[in-house]
Amino acid sequence: MKTIYSFIFIAMFGLSIALAGCGGADVNNQTTTVSEGQQLIDLQRAYKSGAITKEQYEEQKAKVLDR
Repeated sequence: MKTIYSFIFIAMFGLSIALAGCGGADVNNQTTTVSEGQQLIDLQRAYKSGAITKEQYEEQKAKVLDR
């Protein structure tokens, strides 16, 4: 009976140590600011490469210029 309690105690202790390492991760949030000109260049490249349609290009361009 004492052996069972010892086993349970060791198992719970090991589990608590293993789970302690899972929490509290430091998340580094970074915000990148891109210039208006760079955004327009990127949009033009996306449009010319066919990644976005003309309508999408015009819509996003207007948003950038309205800021």
